[in-house]
Amino acid sequence: MSERFHAGKARWDLIISKLTMKIFNPTEDFKDIKKYTMRAPDKQRIFDAIDHKETGEIPILEIDPDMEFVNQILNKDFPMGMHCFELEAEDNIELNLRMGNDLTFFGHVWHVGRKEMVDDAGRIHYVDGIIKSRDMLSEFWFPNLDKLEKRLEDHCKKVEGTGMGIMCKAQTPAFTAMCAMGYSDFLLNTVMDTDFVYDMINMTHDYCMKELNIFLQYPVDFVMVGSGLVTNYAPMVSPDALEKLETKYIRDEIDLSRSKGKKIEFHIDGKVDNMIPDFVEMGVDILNPIDLCAGNQDIYQIKELYGDIITISGNIDIDGVLKNGTPDEVKNDVIEHIEKLTPGGGYIVSSSHNLHELIPIDNFYAMRDAVLDYK
Repeated sequence: MSERFHAGKARWDLIISKLTMKIFNPTEDFKDIKKYTMRAPDKQRIFDAIDHKETGEIPILEIDPDMEFVNQILNKDFPMGMHCFELEAEDNIELNLRMGNDLTFFGHVWHVGRKEMVDDAGRIHYVDGIIKSRDMLSEFWFPNLDKLEKRLEDHCKKVEGTGMGIMCKAQTPAFTAMCAMGYSDFLLNTVMDTDFVYDMINMTHDYCMKELNIFLQYPVDFVMVGSGLVTNYAPMVSPDALEKLETKYIRDEIDLSRSKGKKIEFHIDGKVDNMIPDFVEMGVDILNPIDLCAGNQDIYQIKELYGDIITISGNIDIDGVLKNGTPDEVKNDVIEHIEKLTPGGGYIVSSSHNLHELIPIDNFYAMRDAVLDYK
């Protein structure tokens, strides 16, 4: 584990104990974080990246690491079947502080209609959807919005005064419906039973907008929208079908969020370089995670073509240097990304997807420290 982490462990433990006992004083307890461990969190770094300001401080943002990472970073034993954005506020804040993030990430996974399996470690794996026909729509359930709002209210109170921002995860109507129906059946039914597909998407979308409206009543700074219909080579469906099945619903989420003054991150896997002008037109501020797509997508070309109109975030390879490299190799790769992508502003360091359990923890620390130490 990195020396930087060890040096500040006692300080973090004190801060988190104060959070737990509700005697945390942001002004006093955060003013010397940099001396003990790393720079103090400041959401302005993310805003500066969106505004393409070159400030000399590079932001890093890793929002959903595998729970194996979470437990190693926090020295805890949370269930492997949860996501870190479902943690209680104190643990969520501590995790993001230790990761060097300037934001916390808030949300939940809507498991509606999913057939899942639990492995020996406790991770939950998607198997198939169970809602295969219209007469099974009675199996469709909705999360409790009151409980979710109470979680968010507590989260906002705990984050206040830390310097950190809050990013909320908007649900994705098409992807949620596709998981509930099953990928193959969903795609087949876009041709064979179109009304069934759209009825399920519209049911999902109605809930998604209600949930998002609640998020936007609170002092959140960013909204993350997402897509699940793009591969390493192209979208799973035609451009026209993609617009009807997914994009128009994402537009609704973006329009509502921007009407409340929120910035937008679009988390979209796969090859999207030729879709970026559309994302800009939609109102996307940050594009993440810029997959390498087996060599089919080049972040440096994206920077050259679109770097002045959108902020890009990602591309540190989770299945390459982060998984297989040494800490020094990770550091060098991160520095290369910074030096090629930050001129003119508009780059946030993050991985090419989510940090998974096969990545050595020291390689993540090397990635984080390369950003924090960069001059």
